Amino acid sequence: MKRVSGLDVFLVLLAGVEVATVLAAEGPHRPASAALSALSALVFLARRWQPLAASITAFAALTLSVVVMPHSTIAQFFGALATFALAGAVNREREAVVAWLAGAGMLAYTAWGDPLGGGAGDFVLSLAFGTTMWAAGLLVARRTRSTAAAELRAELAERDRLEQARQAVEEERARIARELHDIVSHGLSVVVLQTAAARAALQDGGTDVDRHLDAVEETARDALGEMRRMLGLLQAGDLTDPAAPPAPSPGLHSLPALVDRATTAGLRVTAELDLGTQLPDGLELAIYRVVQEALTNAVKHAPGSAVTVRLRVDDDAAAVTVTDDGARTTVAEPQGAGHGLIGMRQRVQLYGGTLSAGPAEGGYRVAATFPLQDATVHEAPARQR
Repeated sequence: MKRVSGLDVFLVLLAGVEVATVLAAEGPHRPASAALSALSALVFLARRWQPLAASITAFAALTLSVVVMPHSTIAQFFGALATFALAGAVNREREAVVAWLAGAGMLAYTAWGDPLGGGAGDFVLSLAFGTTMWAAGLLVARRTRSTAAAELRAELAERDRLEQARQAVEEERARIARELHDIVSHGLSVVVLQTAAARAALQDGGTDVDRHLDAVEETARDALGEMRRMLGLLQAGDLTDPAAPPAPSPGLHSLPALVDRATTAGLRVTAELDLGTQLPDGLELAIYRVVQEALTNAVKHAPGSAVTVRLRVDDDAAAVTVTDDGARTTVAEPQGAGHGLIGMRQRVQLYGGTLSAGPAEGGYRVAATFPLQDATVHEAPARQR
């Protein structure tokens, strides 16, 4: 249901007052004059669709009212002033000038065409009153439009802020999902495979049970430590000790230990690591996660295979490759959700790098290249881990 505005109520009341005062006055043709006076007010109910036409019609009705009944009442005079104000308020600047000219023509007829008119002096005084009301209406309309435009800009800015906040939350959720996948997938894959190997060794009466269980314990401890570090970053700042140094994130310095864990998990790993260059923390974490995911995939899908890990850091790029020979054992492969490659690609793209992953020389090869000149540009979002 359409809401009735206060101006609509005012127009109806003004028409009623004009009709009542005209009918109560003396003189001929009072009903016709009352009807025309009411029309001059009620026609502005159509201002939303045809504001200029409504304004011209209102002034024409006022002119005809004077023709029918020269003696104007006080209510009709105030109705004429209200018509000037409305003509300035409901029209744009150019149309408002046209409406003002129509009102000036109405006043000119009243001053010279009406036998009871007061001539030039009456015209100038009435036009001064009418123009003042017209200018006031024009100013109010301009302020109203300016306020509405400012409110619209503020609403759009708020929507944009909320959209940016929503995107930031989604990006943070995706980053946390990648971290959880890298930590949990790697650790649990090694734990599952080593547990299966320990069970097989027990059934066969082998002597490698302790070695497999040691690998399970070490991997579980490392994964638990990384999980605690990550959960600590998600806690509120006032719940942590501000004097305590932040836990270091995995980086290039952690690659040898990662290789050792992969070797303990049954892979035959050969590592060629260029660790002489210190890179930004976020970039080192991205390289570490790529190597971790590639080794995890080798543990799951090619257990017991020979794996080569190479890291080369030049002046303009850091390149890492992980290649396995695709050997298979009888140990069952755990099934994953398949998010590892997506997470690696997202990490590499975050630093403007390239990633290739696929079969190579009877095995599987993962290669990632990170341009170092872009590392500083992308460092800020990478540090929000």
